[in-house]
Amino acid sequence: MNNLGFINIDFVTNEMLYTLKFTEHNHVNYSGGYWDEIGTPVPDYPFDGPWVYQMFNNDCPNWAHDIKNMFSDKLIYSMVAINLLKPGRFIPPHRDKFVRLLADAKKNDLNTENLVPVRINIFLQNHIPGHFFEMNNSVFTNYQKGNYSIIHKNVIHSVANISQYNRYAMQITGFAREDLI
Repeated sequence: MNNLGFINIDFVTNEMLYTLKFTEHNHVNYSGGYWDEIGTPVPDYPFDGPWVYQMFNNDCPNWAHDIKNMFSDKLIYSMVAINLLKPGRFIPPHRDKFVRLLADAKKNDLNTENLVPVRINIFLQNHIPGHFFEMNNSVFTNYQKGNYSIIHKNVIHSVANISQYNRYAMQITGFAREDLI
């Protein structure tokens, strides 16, 4: 898989992950309009299958902001999120629309000329059998805590958890110069 990197986040413990209090949960069966884009009906998923728990920005703990700051040389106007996929849950194929980021940029009249929106997806755990991340038709399973991928606009990707353990990931979304990402 391309666009992989690594940061040391050994300070993030399992206890820190298990005690997170997620403030949102989203039913993502429509995949941000992906099914409409490809002219396919929404699949008949079990209702609670495409369900992700999330927290954003100020709801995230301080350690998440510390990790976000590790990317300050690459991203500006960035925001942080932590995602939880419980066993049996998944995020279907989709293209990130960067809705929150673009709305925030517009609301705050941020200068994003010559910048592109990107998302850095950071694995908060070592790979557990049954945890999957797919991007660019490649399934990525042999990751370590601290590995990250860079997701560009319009890149199709999906996530699944068919293990017996929760799957935690962090996302840092912001703007970057294309030559830096």
